[in-house]
Amino acid sequence: MPNITLLYSPSCGACPSAKSLWKELRVKYSFSYREVDITTPNGQELADRHSIRAVPATIIDGRLTFIGVPSRQSAEKALQLKMRPRDA
Repeated sequence: MPNITLLYSPSCGACPSAKSLWKELRVKYSFSYREVDITTPNGQELADRHSIRAVPATIIDGRLTFIGVPSRQSAEKALQLKMRPRDA
């Protein structure tokens, strides 16, 4: 099962859209999901480790995959490379 981490900022205008997208995709796909605030020590460590300078940023299985809000199609394609839909 893929592990998805969304790095966000409380002041980010686009971050709620990214959060909604990943939460909607959890209905169709099985993956672990967590949200990490970039202003926290854990968030700063993740940002430093992946050289992230903008949010939202999506890390899938330890690899920075998206900066910004991905399109639904791009997000689903990334998930499909890692797994099968729940209905399959």
